[in-house]
Amino acid sequence: MKKLAFILLTQFVFAQQIPIDSISYEYFYEKELEQIVLLKKHQKIKSFNAKKQLEIADLYRSINCEDSAYASYYKIYEHEKETRTFSDEEFKELLFSIHKVETSKHNYTKERRFFLNALIALSKNDTNDKWKAKTEQEIAIDFFVDSSDYDAGYHKMLAIQSTNYYKNNKEFKAATLSTLGNFNITLKEYETASSLLNECFLLAKQNDDYLHQSYAKINMAVNQLNQQNYEAAINNLNDIKTIPNKKYLVKINRIVHKLKKRVYDSLKDAKNSNIQKLYVQKYDSLVNDFRKNSNFYEIDVAYQVKEKDRKIKELAAAQEASKKNKIVYSILLFCVFLLALYSFVRWKKVDRRKRLLTIENQSLNIENEKTKTELETVKSLVTNDYILLKNKSKVYLKELIYVNADGHYLNLYTNTKKEFVRGKISEIETQLPPNFIKCHRSYIVNQNCIKQFANTEVFMVNGDAIPLSRGFKF
Repeated sequence: MKKLAFILLTQFVFAQQIPIDSISYEYFYEKELEQIVLLKKHQKIKSFNAKKQLEIADLYRSINCEDSAYASYYKIYEHEKETRTFSDEEFKELLFSIHKVETSKHNYTKERRFFLNALIALSKNDTNDKWKAKTEQEIAIDFFVDSSDYDAGYHKMLAIQSTNYYKNNKEFKAATLSTLGNFNITLKEYETASSLLNECFLLAKQNDDYLHQSYAKINMAVNQLNQQNYEAAINNLNDIKTIPNKKYLVKINRIVHKLKKRVYDSLKDAKNSNIQKLYVQKYDSLVNDFRKNSNFYEIDVAYQVKEKDRKIKELAAAQEASKKNKIVYSILLFCVFLLALYSFVRWKKVDRRKRLLTIENQSLNIENEKTKTELETVKSLVTNDYILLKNKSKVYLKELIYVNADGHYLNLYTNTKKEFVRGKISEIETQLPPNFIKCHRSYIVNQNCIKQFANTEVFMVNGDAIPLSRGFKF
């Protein structure tokens, strides 16, 4: 009877789920994506505004677009290094945001903690312990997750509970309790984990902290799943749907469906397991799509195309209205000869407006076609994650560090090898996605592989120094 009730419950839950075909970033974040495009449009026509750029970066981060968020945060960081418009506290928040985005990026393999170390150095003389507590938590997570030094990481987390910031900031306290609960699950201390996660959920609920309510329920489900309490695990996962959280929905939903699949695999429920597998694949495809800079560019281009299509329709309507006005003016000219001069001037104004609209319409059509061509190019680059050289060798874009032209030949440097092929740098430049930039007449570099910047050169992750053309800026 109990198993029958559980099956009926799961069927009811599936009836409430989002249809798979509807899952997209537009489904979850249509308003946010439109807001990003609008903010970026204003930034193009105005001087650089760090606060407005921060709005764009925060929006990208909240919808799991880590690459675009990271690029936006870094642009602000470069600006604030030279012209400090932020207060010290705002600059520290910026450093912490860059670090959090950097460490949350999917399959990110570059060296980390540069911004965390900069934050530690900047806040070492602070009179309060806010940043000490927050940076110690990040170091503890590194110990626990990256180096598997559980003892050191766990003791750092316990020490954080004695800080004033932990005691006074409810959101940070909830985050710390959630992390401690996760640590105890890993250590198989299930009762302790359950107590910490319940405390985390209740605190987050009192504070209307929807994100940590969701995290607490996910960790509760993992805790129950590890103890083979499958019904309790499903109930916790279903509770997440009732929490009005808007942050990081794509990744949170992916985690929920992965955990549900584990439950049904354990129950040997193949039908429900396959349904969850489809959801996981759909969310995986979204996260993987937004892993590459070129895909974020694709979204921006897509919205620009929509905006330009809307303008073209408006111009067409205005043009039609202009034709009607011309007829009216012609009749008035014929009927009222004494007003001929006045009508002529008015007609000339309308005719001039029509010509301007026609020119603008043609210009927008050309830009629209160009943008669509760029979009198709970007899509093809995203689909093919490699380029094929004339010697039939494949070079994978994620491994390619930079290209160097040497006479009539090209040297392609990757993480593991060097390719030598006949060709021109202008030819290979058209085959590469937007994150490959020509910084010198003989060099194209992968921005994702830049380790350090200097005035006249950049240093790549393999140690090579690449010259910059005079006046070139990333």
